[in-house]
Amino acid sequence: MQVYRNIEERKLASRTIQHFRRWIGLGMLLLGFAIAAIALPVRSQSASPAVRLIQTNQCPACDLQGANLSNANLVGANISSSNLTGANLLGADLRGANFSGTNLTDARLVNADLRGANLTGANLSRANLTSAQLQGAILFLINLSNADLDEANLSGTDLSRIYLEQANLNNSNLSGTNLTGAEMFGVNLNNANLNGAILNGANLSGAMLRESALRGAQMEGISLRNANLTNANLQGAFLLEADLNNADFSFANLTGAILNQGILIQANLTAADLTGASLVDAVLTNADFTNAVLAGAIIQGVEVTNTNFSGVDLTQVYLEDVDFRQSNLCNALLPDGTKGPCRRGRD
Repeated sequence: MQVYRNIEERKLASRTIQHFRRWIGLGMLLLGFAIAAIALPVRSQSASPAVRLIQTNQCPACDLQGANLSNANLVGANISSSNLTGANLLGADLRGANFSGTNLTDARLVNADLRGANLTGANLSRANLTSAQLQGAILFLINLSNADLDEANLSGTDLSRIYLEQANLNNSNLSGTNLTGAEMFGVNLNNANLNGAILNGANLSGAMLRESALRGAQMEGISLRNANLTNANLQGAFLLEADLNNADFSFANLTGAILNQGILIQANLTAADLTGASLVDAVLTNADFTNAVLAGAIIQGVEVTNTNFSGVDLTQVYLEDVDFRQSNLCNALLPDGTKGPCRRGRD
C-alpha cells in the first residue's frame, strides 16, 4: 500500500512539473511578443528619416537632404516643412502628398506623380520636374525659379502669382492654367500648350514662346516685352492693354485676336496673320507689319509713326482715324487699290 502511494505521488509531482514548465514557456512567449511590440516603434523612431517616411508615410519637419526616394510610394504622405534639398524622387508616386513649406531646391522629380499634392509655399528652385504630373496640385506661393519643367503636365492648375523666373517649360502642358499675375521673366515656353490659359497681368518679359499654342488665352495687361512668339498660335487671344514692346510675332497666327490699346512699339509682325484682329487705339510706332495679313482687321485710332506696312493689303481693312503719312507703305495695296510708294510716308 505504501509502495502504491509513493508511485502515485511521483506521478502527481511529474505532472505538476510538466504543467509548470508549460506555463513558464507560455509566459516567456508572451513576454517576447510584448518586448517586440514595444521595440517596433522604438526601432521606427530611431531609423533614418527616409526609412521612417517609407515605413510610416509621416515625416514632417524632417531632414531628408539628398535622400534617395526614387520610385517610392508616398501617396498621401506628410512631408510638410521638411528639407528635401537635392533629394532624389525620380518616378515617385506623390499623389496627394503634403509638401507645404518644404524645401525641394535642386530636388530630382523626373516623372514624379504629384497630382493633387499640396505644395503651398514650397521652394522648388532649380528642381528637375521633367515629365512630372502636376494636375490639380496646390501650388500657391510656390517658387519654381530656374526649375526644369520640360514636358511637365500642369493643365488646369492654379499658378496665380507664382514665381517662375527663368524656368524651363519647353513642351509643357499649361492648357486652362490660371497664371494671373505670374512672374515668368525669361521663361522658356517654346512649343508649350497654353490654350485657354489665363495670363492676365502676368509678366513674361523676355520669354521664349516660339511655336507655342495660346488659342483663346486671356492676356489682359500682360507684359510680353522683348518676348519671342515666332510662329506662335494666338488665335482669338485677348490682349487688351498688353505691353508688346519689341515682341517678335513674326509668322504668328493672330486671327481674331484682340489687341486694343496694346503697346506694340518696335514689335515685329512680319508675315503674321492678323485676319479679323482688332487694334483699336493701339500704339504701333516703329512696328514692322511687312507682308502681314490684315484682311478684316480693325485699325482705328492707332499711332503708326514709322510703322512698316510694306507689302500689306489694306483694301479689306477697316480703317478709321489713321494717319499713314509717316508710315512705310512701299508696295502696300492701299484702300483705294493703288500701290503705295516706296518711300517714307505718302502725300
